[in-house]
Amino acid sequence: MVLSAGFVFTVLGPGSILLSSVLCGLLLVLVALGVFAVVPDRILRGVAFWRAEVLASLWAMAGVLALTGASFRVEGELGWFPVFGADGPSLPMLAILACVGALVGRGRAGVACVLACLGVLALSPLVFGLFTGTALVLLAGRGKRGLCLPFAVLPACIPADSTLSVPLLGVMVLLIGWAVSVQRGPLAVLPACIGLFLLGRLLAEVGELPLFPQAVLLLCGGVVACAGLVQAMRSPQGTSLVAGLAAGWYGMLVFALVLALSSPLGGADTFRTTVILGMGVPVVALLGALWLARRWEQEEGAGLHTLSARWLAGVVLAQCSALPPCGGFSVLWAALAGGNYSVEATQPVMALLAVVLVVFFVGLGVVFSAGLLRAAVLFLPASGGGGEATPAMVLPLWVCAVLASVLSFLPGIWLFVADHLVVGPPLPPTTWHDVTTVHFVGHVARLTPLLVLLGVALALLGVGLLVRLFGFAPFAPPTRTVAVWRQGAPVWSGAETSTEDDGLPLWSAWSNLFSTPVVATVLRRPERGGALLRRGTVLWRYARRCLFVSVGWCEAQGMVLILVLMGVGLLAGLFVGK
Repeated sequence: MVLSAGFVFTVLGPGSILLSSVLCGLLLVLVALGVFAVVPDRILRGVAFWRAEVLASLWAMAGVLALTGASFRVEGELGWFPVFGADGPSLPMLAILACVGALVGRGRAGVACVLACLGVLALSPLVFGLFTGTALVLLAGRGKRGLCLPFAVLPACIPADSTLSVPLLGVMVLLIGWAVSVQRGPLAVLPACIGLFLLGRLLAEVGELPLFPQAVLLLCGGVVACAGLVQAMRSPQGTSLVAGLAAGWYGMLVFALVLALSSPLGGADTFRTTVILGMGVPVVALLGALWLARRWEQEEGAGLHTLSARWLAGVVLAQCSALPPCGGFSVLWAALAGGNYSVEATQPVMALLAVVLVVFFVGLGVVFSAGLLRAAVLFLPASGGGGEATPAMVLPLWVCAVLASVLSFLPGIWLFVADHLVVGPPLPPTTWHDVTTVHFVGHVARLTPLLVLLGVALALLGVGLLVRLFGFAPFAPPTRTVAVWRQGAPVWSGAETSTEDDGLPLWSAWSNLFSTPVVATVLRRPERGGALLRRGTVLWRYARRCLFVSVGWCEAQGMVLILVLMGVGLLAGLFVGK
């Protein structure tokens, strides 16, 4: 049975016992998470002291159940409760959301994660829109975002083949990108997962798109990626910087997802592997970087106090970058290999277009790595300030660093588990050799990160031997050269104006390049004119006051507006479908 907007489910099959166990376990765990996230401390009494540990354990249980179901390809619905079910993308996405929920804690953020998980498991598009729209409103809080973000889930309420589907998808991509860029902490990944899940379902239902709608979606993804990377390169705050990186990552995955599911390019299905890899190691590493940025801001920029914590932060940031053999490098390699196959299987004009798109994608990845370097300079000072302070609890950083490293060097594990995260041909049976490689279905290109790591280690060992045996330094300090007529004259280096030991001498010039001074604009009061000018001023103030009152009412009635929007979207979808 197929519902509108690409929501597909099947009846109970031979694995009904496993299906019932996984779905019932997930629903019970999510209900318990929702209760522990909102119940006051006075009701929990002694258990309130262990609330954080209980929430982390429940989220870990939800992640293990989701990974188990994804590994055994569990699909179907509960016959006695046909509201929630599991299909291809649901369980791998739920495992990612479990990682997000384990880091965000209690309160509105925890409830938003629970609602997003329930929306992923929903069988009906309307139920999906209700849960995820409520989650987005909880993320937005007060202000204009609370009024605009519910419109991001409207594409789920109309048929996927409607003429309004692509414009609404473009609006959804832009709104979700806005929601990602303004979040602080690990919660920034949550709206990105909702947007990618909905976009992947609808594009899988529609199939190949004409050139103009496809260009619209590519343009929206590129705009979100560029805006996020600009924010990452210019923001002086750590949390805003990493949120910009998350928005840039989301825009890049939108770009790759459109190429994988709606592009008429020959061999474009290879971009499916790029999207699956992009939802693996980079997500885990970004979660660690977002948690680190929030912790760094809470400690008022004190930095990481222990050497082990700084090493873990360096590992987390490196796993997002394009340095071989990290997770970001595997994503860019998959994009380049997919572009190569697309060029070989298409006409010359389309091949040129594919080259341009792949070069743009790789350029975004390079700028993303530059933003990570800026974050490393900000979070990893040369000397850990505050040696007397108590070292921060870095267990989340340990988990993110270890998990990202394992998935980076053994990418076949994630490719096997998340095989159905994006619609496409299933991978062949996995062997021990496939666990260590990145490969495509039906193609011979392979990448083995462990061999790349071995090659980098051998290169560093060779350089070390040259330095040790022959005294050759590849990066010797430059010597000062002077003109011939000045040789023998006293050398004057100038007065020392700074007493701080700067670890990066060009950092001041670099920060001035990417930070624009605030331009103060003074709106002068107009001179006393005629009655028309005064009446216009009064009318403008009255209209602005009415606007503020209307926005305040919309903020107070956010949940009611979600229900109204869902109903209007469903009715509009029915009429447009006819």
